[in-house]
Amino acid sequence: MTLNDFQKIASSTLQSYNSKDQENFFLGFLGLAGEAGSVLTTLKKLIRDGEGFDSYRDKLTDELGDVLWYISAIASHHNINLEEIAARNLNKVKDRFDIIDLKSIPRFDEKYIEKFPDTFIVEFIESINENGILEVKMMWKTGDENFVQLGDPLTDNSNVPNDYRFHDIFHLGHIAFLGWSPVMRHLMKLKRKRHPKILDAQDRGRPQVAEEAITLIVYNYATKNKMLKASDRIDTELLNTIKQLVVNLEVSSVSSYQWEQTIIQSYKVFHKVVENKGGRICVSPKERKLKFLEKKDKE
Repeated sequence: MTLNDFQKIASSTLQSYNSKDQENFFLGFLGLAGEAGSVLTTLKKLIRDGEGFDSYRDKLTDELGDVLWYISAIASHHNINLEEIAARNLNKVKDRFDIIDLKSIPRFDEKYIEKFPDTFIVEFIESINENGILEVKMMWKTGDENFVQLGDPLTDNSNVPNDYRFHDIFHLGHIAFLGWSPVMRHLMKLKRKRHPKILDAQDRGRPQVAEEAITLIVYNYATKNKMLKASDRIDTELLNTIKQLVVNLEVSSVSSYQWEQTIIQSYKVFHKVVENKGGRICVSPKERKLKFLEKKDKE
C-alpha cells in the first residue's frame, strides 16, 4: 500500500461533526495531539511494566496508526498529498543530516580566471593601537613570497573584549570548506570583473553583507554555547537562518550539514589563533583544509 492509497481509504472514513468546526477542522488537530499523547502513554507503560508489557509492539503499532490517520485527515482537508509530505520531509532531513564530503562541493570560481589560490598562507598579527585597543592585521602571503595586508586592522568593536577582531578566520573557513567568500574576494581583489552579471550578483554588496551577517550571527550564537569548544552540532534553526541569508547566491546549494561542518572546523582554528594571539593559517580550497600552522610546521 502506498501513502496515497492509505490517504484515499482514510479519507473515506472521515466523520461528520455536529458543529461549525467542520469548516476549519480544528478537531483533526486536536485528535492528532491526543493520539500523540497515547503514543507517550504506551511508552510510559513500557517503562513501568518492562517485559511484562508483552503487547507493547502491537499497542505502539495501533497508536502510531491512529497518528498517521489524523495526519492523513488533516492533509486531505487541506488538499495536501501524503507522498508530497513524505518527500519534502526526506529532502529536509537529507539536507540537514546526510554526511557529505566537503570536497564534493563545487568550487564556485573554478571556471573563472579570478579564482582563489588552491592553497595559500594568511598571517594574523595582534597588536595594541595608539588608542590602547587590541587590533588584528591580516596578511596574505602572495606568490612572490611577500605579505600583503588585507583590509584594515580589526578591533572587537565592543565595550567588552570578545576576540571578534579575529573573525576573518571564518571568512577564510568559507573559502577553505565551501570555496566561497565574497568578503575575501573583495579584499584579495579577486572579483570576477570579466563577467559583469556574476560580479554584480555574487561578488558585490549584498553577498558581502550576507557573509558578514552569517559570521556575526554564528559568533553571537557561539558566545552562548561555550564558543563551540565542546560542540559538534549546530542548532538547526541557526542553520536555517544561514540558508535564508544566502537565497539566490551561488552558495545556496550548500547543505545545512556542510554549513555545520564549516562552522565547527573554522572555530577549531579560531580558538588556536586566539590562544596564540595570532599566527599563520594554511587555507586550501583545493583540499578543503583550514589549518593553524605551529611554529615547528613547514609551510
